[in-house]
Amino acid sequence: MLSTTLAAVAGTFGIGLIIGLVVLMTAEEALLAVAKSAARDVSGSFWAGVLTQLLAVPVLAVLVIACAVTIIGILVIPVAALAWALALSGAVTLGILAVAMVIGRAIAGRGGATSERSAALRGLTVGLVTLSLVWFGAALASNVAVLGAITRLVAVAFTWAVATVGLGAVVKSRIGVSHLSVKFSRFDAETGERFTGTWSPSSSTGVNEVQVPVSWQTPTPVQGVVAAPKPKADGQSGASGR
Repeated sequence: MLSTTLAAVAGTFGIGLIIGLVVLMTAEEALLAVAKSAARDVSGSFWAGVLTQLLAVPVLAVLVIACAVTIIGILVIPVAALAWALALSGAVTLGILAVAMVIGRAIAGRGGATSERSAALRGLTVGLVTLSLVWFGAALASNVAVLGAITRLVAVAFTWAVATVGLGAVVKSRIGVSHLSVKFSRFDAETGERFTGTWSPSSSTGVNEVQVPVSWQTPTPVQGVVAAPKPKADGQSGASGR
């Protein structure tokens, strides 16, 4: 029984590491964005995750009712429900991986990594090992009645908290700041600061905006800048003088 439980925990760790590698290789920007959101505001991400969990079933019900309005929509209900379940599962998985990376970087730091991807991989591995150790401890203590129950309760609560923070970070990063680019700075070996990257707009100019050259701008004491008349070319000034 104990060996089976330990094998299940080890297998879960292996599957999680493989999924983490795939996500890191194919969706690194999204993973780093979620990790940054979780590291910046743990409590906010937690409560956003709790709210998302509470709204999961009502949103699914609204989606089913909306599909049931028409005959064609009724046929789409299974597909819509499956899509919603897959989206929610993907968000939870991405959130757990991001929080695991935050935990790993907080424990192990940057180490000897020479690139951001290798540092992220190091943090992800250490974080997943940390999460697995909680369940390894619960498995080892499962033979003791009271201690086994307590350790299992702690493992479940810790995993739920990690998943909730991760889910909230996914929601916050995708809804609130999806138009921002996340840049992780390198770890400072002297100060030990982590996740000191800055958030900056991906573009300072809107789609319908046109930048005015600086030489044509004249500051005014009332508000903003106004465009001064464009200086005439030499050929035009000569022609007007004649």
